[in-house]
Amino acid sequence: MKKRLLSMMMVLLVLTMGLYANGQDETNAEDSSNWPEKEIFINVHAGSGNLDTAMRLIAPFISERLGVDVLVQNKPGGSQAVSQVATQGEPADGYTFQTFTGSTSFSMASGAIPFGPEDWSVVSSIQREPASIAVLADSPLKTIDDLVAALKEDPDSYIIGGYQSASFMRYVYYKLQELTGFNAKWIPIDTTDEVATALLGKHIDVAIMTPSTTGTAVSRGDVRLLGIATAERSPNYPDVPTFREQGIDIVEILWRGLGVKKGTDSAIIQKMADTISEITQTEEWKEIQEKYNQENDPVSPQQLDERLANEVAGRTKFLQDLGLK
Repeated sequence: MKKRLLSMMMVLLVLTMGLYANGQDETNAEDSSNWPEKEIFINVHAGSGNLDTAMRLIAPFISERLGVDVLVQNKPGGSQAVSQVATQGEPADGYTFQTFTGSTSFSMASGAIPFGPEDWSVVSSIQREPASIAVLADSPLKTIDDLVAALKEDPDSYIIGGYQSASFMRYVYYKLQELTGFNAKWIPIDTTDEVATALLGKHIDVAIMTPSTTGTAVSRGDVRLLGIATAERSPNYPDVPTFREQGIDIVEILWRGLGVKKGTDSAIIQKMADTISEITQTEEWKEIQEKYNQENDPVSPQQLDERLANEVAGRTKFLQDLGLK
């Protein structure tokens, strides 16, 4: 009931804020050939963590190429609804961008966000990285089979957690349970930084997370990855076996990108997409990606729109099975 009321309140807020903005969309489209003429805002739907880091790293590159300030604003809360409401309340003029990730589709599918793929145009995917299963270096668990066997024998033998309840990482855990036949609890954690803190502080025993979540703890040897959800071994983690190598057919990649309110001129969308594509091909950006163990994700805006729509459609059964929809 609280979620429904929150969604209804957010819709009313968007409608109110959007009265002026929608009236301006046609005028803004006429001026799109001169875009950008003022500062650009990026609304980040999370607090500190991988997504925030990615946006703050790429913002100066975008600013340099487009000749305007690019300001990153954190607007966490409401399973991404707070940020999306704020962006939808602005004109569709290409001056307010919204972050999207592989977890956005879950929030949309659950109804936590009062918008769907039809309300957005996805512009670019800046980076991607796979899901993984992580434990501390002194854990007795050496493989995914070890974890599954232990949880089958005693579902409470290990505490497993990750980012939020209706999220990409929870989905990976759900698929692991379905394919291997165990049933154990999930501890939802508010931010990706807190996932790392929980694992390193021994508040959870196992984390389902992106490998970069713990920063340098993996490369230092403080954290061990039991498996990684890539189709083939990742060049960033060549010594870590894939899920498939261990007999579990899971390939799941988390992407992080930007979108705009539907109705934004296609020329603006393409110009920003081309700008980001140019940035990601530079040696300087490739060095940044390597430093943070990320990969480029060269996908067109049209393909990204399809990706988001397909993800939302595909996550519905997962959320229904968990009673989260």
